[in-house]
Amino acid sequence: MANKKIIWSAHSGEQLKAVLNFYTKRNGSINYSLKILNEIEDLLKALSENEFIGRLTSNKTTRVIPMRVYLIFYEIHKNQIEIVSFWDNRQNKNKPFSV
Repeated sequence: MANKKIIWSAHSGEQLKAVLNFYTKRNGSINYSLKILNEIEDLLKALSENEFIGRLTSNKTTRVIPMRVYLIFYEIHKNQIEIVSFWDNRQNKNKPFSV
C-alpha cells in the first residue's frame, strides 16, 4: 500500500497549536512541545503507511488513535488522510484548551 499524504484541518491545527502553546508557556521551554511533535510525527508516519490503524468511531467515517493523553481523530479520503481533531483528554470537554 502506498503512503498517503496527511493533512491537518484548520480546526485540528488550531487545537494542536493551542496544546503546544500551553505547554511552552507553562514550562517556560519548548522542550516538552517538541517531544509531543516528535511523537506525533512518528505516529503519523505509521498512519500514512497503514491508514486503518485507528479504531473506527461511532459515526463510521472517523477513526481515532490514542497517543498517551491525546486522541487524534482522522478521516480517510481517496488520496490523503485528514486529521480532523487533536484532543487532549485532560481538558474540559466544554472548554477547549486556552493559553
